Amino acid sequence: MKNIAYGKKALLDHIDDDIINVDLLSTQMDIIKILKEKKINYRLRGMDFFSNLSPYLNHQGVIVTLKQNNKYQSLEDLVKDKSKKESIVLVVDGLQDPQNFGAIIRTSDAFGVDAIIYKKDNQVQINDFVIKSSMGAINRVPLFKVSNLTQALTTLKKAGYWTYISTLSDDAQEYTKIKYDQKTVLVVGSENRGVSKILIDNADFKVKIKMVGKVQSLNVSVATGILLGEITRQYQ
Repeated sequence: MKNIAYGKKALLDHIDDDIINVDLLSTQMDIIKILKEKKINYRLRGMDFFSNLSPYLNHQGVIVTLKQNNKYQSLEDLVKDKSKKESIVLVVDGLQDPQNFGAIIRTSDAFGVDAIIYKKDNQVQINDFVIKSSMGAINRVPLFKVSNLTQALTTLKKAGYWTYISTLSDDAQEYTKIKYDQKTVLVVGSENRGVSKILIDNADFKVKIKMVGKVQSLNVSVATGILLGEITRQYQ
């Protein structure tokens, strides 16, 4: 998968990263000035170059190609990494909305998540909308696509990780009243069904965000941000 970012903000977010090349409209004089100052390669393009992209993708006439993030080649590489005393892995179970997925990747980057694991099937895959919504964070957070989430969690547990499932079940504990382990796996579910029963049944802990208003639940990307914020707060 190419590491691509779209739009002016994504470019500015990565301006000090390893940018291979930028394709942009020849009218983007302000961007051209920045690229020249940073000595970044760029190619001027006409509107026909961007016409093959989805009309719903707000690329703003800017496409950024970045070097691939090769921090971990596999899940096994991740669990063998002894360089960090604290580690957070996020598992997403069956997300369907690409904007939610992209937002979760961006939030994961903000909170220092070491990797995101997602399903090969019955899950939104990495596409232009996910990439755009991540605002470039997809190039900084390693993602692993697996056939079986249960097996992935078993691998992590054997490596000393503890699993925390986000669920609204009655026996779930309030997320602020739990002590998170130095090696934490947070599992969040799909927008409609939540986390699958088999993952819930095998969780070490079940956590939930207490609602005090009339809504019964939060958007999954919002809930993920709240939970990751608490985990990293405890690490500090």
